[in-house]
Amino acid sequence: MSNWTGVILAAGQGTRMRSDLPKVLHTVCGVPLLGHVAAVMRAAGADRIVVVASPATAEMARFREAAGKDVLIAVQREPLGTAHALLSAREAAGAAGKLVVGAGDMALVRPESVSTLVGQHDSTGARIAMLTATVSDPTGLGRVIRDRNGEVSAVVEEAEADASQKLIAEVNTGWFCLEAAWAWDALERVRVSPVGERYLPDLVATAALTGHATSAQVSDASEALGVNTRVQLAEVERVLRDRVRRHHMLSGVTIRDPQTTYIDMDVEIGPDTELLPGNHIFSGTRIGANCEIGPNSMLRDCTIGDGATVISSHIEGAEIGAGVSVGPFSRIRAGTRVEPGSYIGNFAEIKNSRIGSGTHVGHFSYVGDAEVGRDVNIGAGTVTANFDGQDKHRTVIGDRVKIGSDTVIVAPVTIGEDASTGAGAVVNRDVPARATVVGVPAKTLSKRSINEPKKDGSG
Repeated sequence: MSNWTGVILAAGQGTRMRSDLPKVLHTVCGVPLLGHVAAVMRAAGADRIVVVASPATAEMARFREAAGKDVLIAVQREPLGTAHALLSAREAAGAAGKLVVGAGDMALVRPESVSTLVGQHDSTGARIAMLTATVSDPTGLGRVIRDRNGEVSAVVEEAEADASQKLIAEVNTGWFCLEAAWAWDALERVRVSPVGERYLPDLVATAALTGHATSAQVSDASEALGVNTRVQLAEVERVLRDRVRRHHMLSGVTIRDPQTTYIDMDVEIGPDTELLPGNHIFSGTRIGANCEIGPNSMLRDCTIGDGATVISSHIEGAEIGAGVSVGPFSRIRAGTRVEPGSYIGNFAEIKNSRIGSGTHVGHFSYVGDAEVGRDVNIGAGTVTANFDGQDKHRTVIGDRVKIGSDTVIVAPVTIGEDASTGAGAVVNRDVPARATVVGVPAKTLSKRSINEPKKDGSG
């Protein structure tokens, strides 16, 4: 697509969404609608991308983030229709020879369809090529009118269509390819509709008069689904999630119950991983090969190493090493790294900590802001008391330490290698290597107290 500029029309208010959020910023599979369309433009090979925004959204940080840092923003000062919106992109498009134009809510159009449209435009020498779809219910969409030779001759919006035209099932998807120099001139002369707007599809009739209009059709009618309401947003999400799941299954991932498995767009999953029912896998997640996830796990912006198991647990912003087992019913929070071969049992919470290889955090424990060494055993009910009411403090636990059940570690504390704590100990000062501490507050046992017979005479 040399010398092609992509233009995304995203200035509409989306009033039927009943939302304070601009329509194109509503997400589908973890990505804003606008981000999906920009990704299609990039995948199809556009040299540059211009997004036409309203004055209210042009400087909005979330709007620019959704579109991508590489795009240019043009502003449609008044909501005067799609033809006026495209004309607003003229300065930003610069010396572009050709334009590929898409609506900012058309998240289901595939890059392959856009490439087909571009090829049709180039091969025919047309001034405009439009992407169409044949749908079962064309209600609300512009109908494609063809002449006796089957060539596209016009687009009629539903509000202006007569009874026979409303029966036409072929519709405009909102995607066009245009010869830029011709388009800029023709856009100035588009008629004003009864509601005071100028519509981009009217250029089809203008070009058809001289035999310079053509079309291409999508292979899947779902690509024509746009978003004007929350109901349509849900329908688009359903279709896109089906595509995402199919992609992963064809890539070697087992999904036991696709309809209860939710996977965002940019998730990566290795082969021979098995996803059990009820999983929600959100953006930014990378799952290795031969893993077992679920049932009912939630993963967000995390990395799961090869061969790991995550059962009914919530992991966010964390790194889980190869062969680690997590859960059931545990929560691993941001900033945590669980090194290979470790075990995180049921009802454990770990936050902003490193858990060394071979370490066991059995159950009912909280480890926060901690550095835990290798082959450590964290007994049930252990708590690192990391917050003093004003500041967070870190706990350091050396290799091969044994933490007794119900130990409370009041940070900042360092527990040396091979040390131990007794059940119920409250550790509020550093523990030397190889020492054993017990009690409240915890004190080091002397050699005599360790070997001293019990009062009942037993050893």
